[in-house]
Amino acid sequence: MKKVLNSILDEIKPELGEVKDLKKTCEELHDAGERYREEYDYKPLFCGSIAKDTWLKSKKDIDLFLMFDKELDMEELKSRGMEAGKKIVESMGGEWDVAYAEHPYIQGVLNGYKVDIVPAYDTDPKNIKSSVDRTPWHVQWVEKKLDEDQRDEVRLLKKFTKEHDLYGSDLKTKGFSGYLCEVLIGNYGSFEEVVKKASEWHPGEVVDPEGHFKSEDYLKRKKFKDDGLIVVDPVDKDRNVASVLSNENFFLFKKISKRFVENPGKKNFFREDIHPLSLQELQSKIDRRGTDFMLVRFGAPDVHDDVLYPQMWKMGRRIEKILDKEGFVVLRKDVWSNGDICVIILELEVDELARVDKREGPSIFDRRNSKKFIERYSGEHNLLVEDGKWYAEYFREWTNALDFVRNILDDSADALKKEGIPGHLADKISEGLTISTSDHSIHIFDQEEGLRKKMAEYFEKDLV
Repeated sequence: MKKVLNSILDEIKPELGEVKDLKKTCEELHDAGERYREEYDYKPLFCGSIAKDTWLKSKKDIDLFLMFDKELDMEELKSRGMEAGKKIVESMGGEWDVAYAEHPYIQGVLNGYKVDIVPAYDTDPKNIKSSVDRTPWHVQWVEKKLDEDQRDEVRLLKKFTKEHDLYGSDLKTKGFSGYLCEVLIGNYGSFEEVVKKASEWHPGEVVDPEGHFKSEDYLKRKKFKDDGLIVVDPVDKDRNVASVLSNENFFLFKKISKRFVENPGKKNFFREDIHPLSLQELQSKIDRRGTDFMLVRFGAPDVHDDVLYPQMWKMGRRIEKILDKEGFVVLRKDVWSNGDICVIILELEVDELARVDKREGPSIFDRRNSKKFIERYSGEHNLLVEDGKWYAEYFREWTNALDFVRNILDDSADALKKEGIPGHLADKISEGLTISTSDHSIHIFDQEEGLRKKMAEYFEKDLV
C-alpha cells in the first residue's frame, strides 16, 4: 500500500514552483494587511490549509483572518473588517466582493488566487462569538500535532474524499471538512490507519484525540446522539467536528475505505468519471425498475447552497408526505440544481391509482372505536368486515399523482408556505414550475445533461 500511496502523493502534492508562487502572494498579502493594521486595530493571521501546509496541488484559495479585540462590538467588527478587507484587495490591484457566512467577509482575486479576508475575534475557544473565532486555534493544534509526513497523509485523505464526492462540510455535500481530515490523521497517525479503522467503523463511532471524555456511551446516547461519526474537537470539547457528515456518507466512506484496504490500487483510490446517461440508457433503467419518476422543476432562488439544498430536501420530504397520505408510495427521492434551475426527483411505485380504495378500521369487538369508524364512513362508503376488522371502501379524490401535486403547488407563495414549502422555494415556484411523470419526464432529462449525470449516480448508489 505504501508504494501506491507514495505514487499518488507525487501527483497531488504541490510542486516547488507552485509553493514559491504561493509564498510570494502570501507575503504581498501579509504586507498589505500590515499596511492597515494600526488604522483598523487588528492582527493579520493566515488560516486554512495554506497556513497548515495541508493544501493540495493546484489549490488556489488563501484565507487571511483579521483578528480583532474580543471586547469590540460585533457591528464595529463587521464594519472595520469590511473596510480593511476592501482596502487590502484594492491595494494589490484586485477586485473584491462581499460574501456571507455567519457574518460578512471579503472575497477577492489576487494573482490568480481566491482570497477570503475574514474578520474574527481574538479570543479563546470557550468564549467564541462566531464559529470563525475557533479557526485560528484549529491552525495552532494542527501545527503542534502533525509533523511534515503527517501533513502529507492529510493530503492523501483529502484527495481520497474529494475523488468520491465526500469532501466538503457544506450542506450540499455533507462530507469531510479539511479540519476533519487533519484531526483523523492526528488521531490515527496515517492515511493507511484511517482507512483501516474506517472500514470497521459502526454508527456512533467515537474519535476523541485529546481524551476529553471518559465515557463514549455519554457521547453516543446524549451529547452527540444520532451522529454517525463523533469526532470531538481537540480545541472545543463541546463540538463534533464530523457533525455535518451525513449518515449516508458515513457508510459510503466506510465502503470505499474497505475496498481500498482490500485492494490498495489507484483504481480504488481514484473514482472513475461518471458520465451522463443517454436517453436510451436512462429509459432502459427506468423500464427495468418498472417505476415512475416525478420531476418538479422550477427556477433556482439566489441563495447560498447551504440554504438551497436543505430547503430542497425539506420540500422533497414534504411532497413525499403529501403523496403518501393520498396513497402514492415514494420509493426514493433526490434533489439536483445547476444554479439556474432546481429539480426535486421522486421515484414512485406508480403514478396512477385505482379510483376505489379501502381503509382499515378497528376490531369489531372494540365497541367505542367501531362506533366512531361507522359514524365517519357510513353513507357514501361501503362498510365491510374482514378477519374481525372493519373496513371502509371509499373513492379517492385524486388518482393521478401529477394532477394531485400540481393542484397543491400551482398556487401563490403564501399558500405554498402554509402547505410547508420552504420560503425561498415557494417564492420561485409561485412564478412558475413544471411537473412531469412517466414519458414526460424524459423531456426534462433530455434538456439537462447534468441531471442525467445525477441519475447515473442515483441508479448506481449502493452503500455496502
